Amino acid sequence: MNASTDAVRRRRVFFAVGWSVVVLGIAVPPLVVGPAFVRSGAMLVPGLMAVFGPATLLEAVIARPKSVRVAGGTARARSWTGERAVDLHDLATVRAWEGMARGAQPVFVSLVDRSAGRMILRVDDQVRHLIADAVRRHGAGYVSPWATELLGLKPTRWYVAGARILGLSLAVLALLAGGMLVAAALARR
Repeated sequence: MNASTDAVRRRRVFFAVGWSVVVLGIAVPPLVVGPAFVRSGAMLVPGLMAVFGPATLLEAVIARPKSVRVAGGTARARSWTGERAVDLHDLATVRAWEGMARGAQPVFVSLVDRSAGRMILRVDDQVRHLIADAVRRHGAGYVSPWATELLGLKPTRWYVAGARILGLSLAVLALLAGGMLVAAALARR
């Protein structure tokens, strides 16, 4: 087996185990406790598991900021799931989003090249400019509307930042409520 096959297998095992832990964290407590679980304060646990489980799995594939190297049109970085490489001259998909944090909002960029190389980066201004230059010079099959604004390829409208924060907040609340509702349904069985 070559290194690429090992990396794909390692990534699949990591996500299979990770999603299993998330599902078990949501399903097992209400099944063990039963109907009393619905009336307890522990109902928050499955909801929090539904919010923080996927966020933790996403964090595992985000490249470590200090490991990002760009040379010869290829971006390389390491994440928990292994080494990643993307050809910036042959991009197929570019997506970007902002996280929520105190102070400056972190910007994340997801890159996919035409040979199926994938990478998610937490970018600083220097890497953001490199990616924007690669998109300007070589193009990409698809650049999301958020990526065009966050990479500075198009001006940002004043209401977009508020809509992004509102959308992220609603997604977190939906995951929290969804985890709690699934746990309540399982507890009543």
